[in-house]
Amino acid sequence: MSDQGDNIALNGYWQAFTQGDEQAFAEIHKLLFAMLYNYALKMQFGDEALSDDSVQELFIKLWTKRNRLPEVKSVKAYLMTALRRHILNNIRNRHLQELKVRVSRQPDIEFSQDEIVMKKEEDSSLHNKILELLNTLPKRQKEVIYLHYFAGMDHNQIAAVMGINYQSVSNLKQKAIEKMRGAGLLELFIMLSLLYRSAHP
Repeated sequence: MSDQGDNIALNGYWQAFTQGDEQAFAEIHKLLFAMLYNYALKMQFGDEALSDDSVQELFIKLWTKRNRLPEVKSVKAYLMTALRRHILNNIRNRHLQELKVRVSRQPDIEFSQDEIVMKKEEDSSLHNKILELLNTLPKRQKEVIYLHYFAGMDHNQIAAVMGINYQSVSNLKQKAIEKMRGAGLLELFIMLSLLYRSAHP
């Protein structure tokens, strides 16, 4: 199904879910759980159990508040925004309780071999170069690149998730692209991101 088809289906499920339709809620969970989990994993340093808990807690909260949820233009962007806020609040609360210090409210995405998969062993040096370059990008550039190229979100959706405007998203993406182009890795990166998207529809 195309992104547009997904959005239409999700909007229909969302409307039914907010009216108490359990099957529609299950469909939203089925369609978006993997994407939400992968995003949570990036924000929580690869902690699988914590990431799973975060997404499940989000869905529990959604079901509990289903009658008070708004109509949304993009279900995907709405849930990514809610998950991001939920995780950042949890991180802040954990650090305040355990370390008694405040932490940055900007998550630090870390790319891994899950996104950048090379088919041949002899390409391992390129693999390492791309990973190193991505992970040295500033935090907000990394998040924009992840949400656009790996989560398949457009600029408006990313702006909603990150709480910034459209032009800021465009600027952050362009700066990251220029860095990859300058390193001679842009075309390879785009090819690998497309491969990842085709394997994780």
